[in-house]
Amino acid sequence: MKRRSILITLMTFLLMGCQTSIEPEYGLVTWYLSNSTGTRTTLNIYDKVCERSHFRIRVPRTGESPLQTCANSEGNGEIRYQRTGGYSGSDNPWIHSTMRSNQTLMIR
Repeated sequence: MKRRSILITLMTFLLMGCQTSIEPEYGLVTWYLSNSTGTRTTLNIYDKVCERSHFRIRVPRTGESPLQTCANSEGNGEIRYQRTGGYSGSDNPWIHSTMRSNQTLMIR
């Protein structure tokens, strides 16, 4: 009896570690974030196609950061983003954008 309960507990933990993911219907779009503010910036990005949030994406002061989001039927990524920080939501409004593959989003 004791062996059986240990085996069931072990199998439960093993199955909890397994993750299944469903491939996006139209694949993924890889695009880039580029910072032109002169200081490090942190963004919250929401993928409107797969309905996923990417919190606190750090964009370095120089260079580009790649990001992948789900593609819509036209092969573009639909996102909205906002800077983090500030005292109110009006300081950092959500900005909607459509991204093509290999396109760069310039943060100002």
